Amino acid sequence: GMVHSLNVSVATALIIFEAARQRTEAGLYDSSRLDPQEFERRLFEWAYPSIASSRKSEGRAYPALSESGEIIPDW
Repeated sequence: GMVHSLNVSVATALIIFEAARQRTEAGLYDSSRLDPQEFERRLFEWAYPSIASSRKSEGRAYPALSESGEIIPDW
C-alpha cells in the first residue's frame, strides 16, 4: 500500500544520495569524461531527438546550442 510505496521511495532516494556523495568525494564530478564534441552531440540528441533524427538522415550537422540550451539558428 501507501506506506510500502513510501518506504521504497525513501530507500531509493537514500541510495541515490549516497552514490552521488561517494562520486563527489571521489572527484568524479570535477570534470567531464566526455570530450566537448561528444558531449554536445549527446546533449543535442537528448534535448532535440526529432531534429537530431532529421538532421542525421539528411547528413547535416547539428546546430549549435546556446548556454541555456536553445538552438542557435544556422541559416
